[in-house]
Amino acid sequence: MSRLVCCVVTSLWLLVGCGKDDDTKFGDTDDVRAYRTALNPLIEAVSAIEREVGERAIGVDSVAIDSRIAPVYLELQPRLLAVQQALVGLRPPRKLADMHDDIKMLVQLRLDAYQLVIDGFAAGDISVYADAVGRLAQANALILDINAQLCEVDVELDDRDDCRLLAVHTTATFSGPDPPRHV
Repeated sequence: MSRLVCCVVTSLWLLVGCGKDDDTKFGDTDDVRAYRTALNPLIEAVSAIEREVGERAIGVDSVAIDSRIAPVYLELQPRLLAVQQALVGLRPPRKLADMHDDIKMLVQLRLDAYQLVIDGFAAGDISVYADAVGRLAQANALILDINAQLCEVDVELDDRDDCRLLAVHTTATFSGPDPPRHV
């Protein structure tokens, strides 16, 4: 009888001990690591797109001329849409769902801004640029919080050396065909 009790107690102790060793505050270590691994290329893609916008369409004076930025947005839009689709297909651990939603929102806000500029330029309607700037500002406001959460996940996973963050967006002012009219 005491041998049976000893086996049961040992089994319970092993079950309890194993479960706690593998968990982070975000969920199961393997699940969190798999999510972060799947998320990294998407983060890199969003950051690369943002860098490319900055390099190709925004001047040193932080002014984006619509005739220069609209074609860049049009060209990069499919890449950002692909990231959006990949994010929709990626299932985060339950405790990272809010952060995942913030990343999806950031991408959607940028896509909305891109479309506003593309459509506004095509129609010669610079009045929509203010809305585009507002959406980009909303997206940028999410970045710092997302990056803080991503770093927190990396610390939990002990992956501080492999930390992948979203690039911080530089703000730009759009100008239309009439240069004095900055939005």
